[in-house]
This record gives sequence, C-alpha cells and structure tokens, in this order.
Amino acid sequence: MIDIWLEMHAQTSHNVQGIASGHYDVALTAQGRDHAQTVLRSRYAGQRYDAAYTSNTQRAYDTARLMFADRPIAIVQDARLRECDYGAYEGRPRHQMEAARPAAIDTPFPGGESFSQVVERMRSFLLDLAGERDGQSLMLIGHAATLFTLRHLLERRPLEETVGEWPQRPWRFSLLPSEWREERVST
Repeated sequence: MIDIWLEMHAQTSHNVQGIASGHYDVALTAQGRDHAQTVLRSRYAGQRYDAAYTSNTQRAYDTARLMFADRPIAIVQDARLRECDYGAYEGRPRHQMEAARPAAIDTPFPGGESFSQVVERMRSFLLDLAGERDGQSLMLIGHAATLFTLRHLLERRPLEETVGEWPQRPWRFSLLPSEWREERVST
C-alpha cells in the first residue's frame, strides 16, 4: 500500500485577488510563504514521508520546499500534478471559472482542458507510483484538480461529484499497487 497525503499550495496573489490561475505560474505571497514555513511545517512535522511530489509550478514547489526545509525529503516535480488548464478562464475572476466548471467535466474549457483529461494525466502518475513506491508514505503538494481527481480515482467516486467538492482535511488516500498493476495491464 502507498500512503498518499495531499496538501494545497500556499497562498498566491491570484488567491488573494480571486483570480483563476490554472496553468499560470504564480508565486507565493509573503503570507503564503509564512504559512508554508510555520503552519504547514508544524502540521506535518510528526509524519514520516519518503518523498514529496509537486506540480511543476513555482507555487507548489515553493510550498513543499518551505514545508520540508528542515527535513531530508526529496521533492520531485511532475507536470501531471498541474491544475486543470482553464484556457480562456485563466486570469479571470475565479467565480466565472467556477460557474463554468460543471460543463468542463468532459468538454474542455475553451482553449484549455477538461477534468476528464486531468484524470488521464493523474492516472498515469498513479500508475507510475504503483510501480515504484509500494510501502511508502508520500506527500503531494497540488491544486484543486489534484484533490478532485484523487478522490475520483482512489475513492472510486463519480468525477461529477468530486469536482468542486472540498472535504475536511486531512486529505489522505491509499493506493493499492496490486489493483493499479492490473489496471496497467488492461489499459
């Protein structure tokens, strides 16, 4: 079994302004950096992790770097953990993207991608973890789409239910490599 913990990247200027970032690479605010260094670092201080994975965005990587600055944990960036590409909605008010989100389950945002497409890149990521990380505990630093797709794939819930749903923390999942090895053979 692989023990997967998920945390969101810390605050960015887009979060403060209510802007949908998507694939935009936005830096953490001073408050976001402080939150990662203090609150997130202490929240997970007692937990052992074999590695941390982040999307290849600056905000996710910097959150992990600050959280684990005092620990010898490898931080691996992987583009498959990126937020959904909101296309024409990136850089626009977040409430506009959220209003369009239900229609983007299978149909891509104009000029972007759908949540079903995010599921496929996350499926590829999880298949790789299943083959490489059995018995380990991992921290993922990601985005809303990371949470929605993990809940869909690992809790086997309909994507339409998980997109936009924010359960209480901690966000912790179990990946059973034997089930995913079978899936690799069938795909």
